[in-house]
Amino acid sequence: MSRIFTVEYHYVTDQDEAMGELRPSHRAFNAELASQDRLLAAGPYVGTHEALIIVRAQDEADALALLEDDPFYQAGFIAERVARQWNPVIGVLSPTS
Repeated sequence: MSRIFTVEYHYVTDQDEAMGELRPSHRAFNAELASQDRLLAAGPYVGTHEALIIVRAQDEADALALLEDDPFYQAGFIAERVARQWNPVIGVLSPTS
């Protein structure tokens, strides 16, 4: 049974131009995971160098492994990734919706 995990990306702050060039392949990677129903939502926090990704995974290690091939991660644009299990109890992602 898969669970829901949030993964926070903390980006390297001096790579904006290079990230812009790689952004289409990063988004295509995320779109492919979404088409497999493994990625539920993803996007940057406004005004920061961070992003939130919500995925289905077995555990924290699986959540991070799912994102190993992200072009941003492969290019070294992510300084830190933090995965946490999340328990949505209300809303479209809750088990009772």
